[in-house]
Amino acid sequence: MSSYQYRCAVCGITWDEVANRRQAEQERDRHRREAHDGGVPDGDGIRAQDSEPWPGRGVLLAGLLLMLFVMYSSWHGQ
Repeated sequence: MSSYQYRCAVCGITWDEVANRRQAEQERDRHRREAHDGGVPDGDGIRAQDSEPWPGRGVLLAGLLLMLFVMYSSWHGQ
């Protein structure tokens, strides 16, 4: 399950996480009206925040190398 955050890069503000994208869009639209006269600031956007992030590249690489080592050892250990 993801949560969402709106960020205005011009103002340097990131809003609190909300439960769905529609809520983040409402915050974005309100901010654009109030702070930017309805304009779209450069670099603003909505980003999804995964509640359970994937492992980092290092962990995945270490797992792959371990798997290759185990496979190599089992083939040459006979």
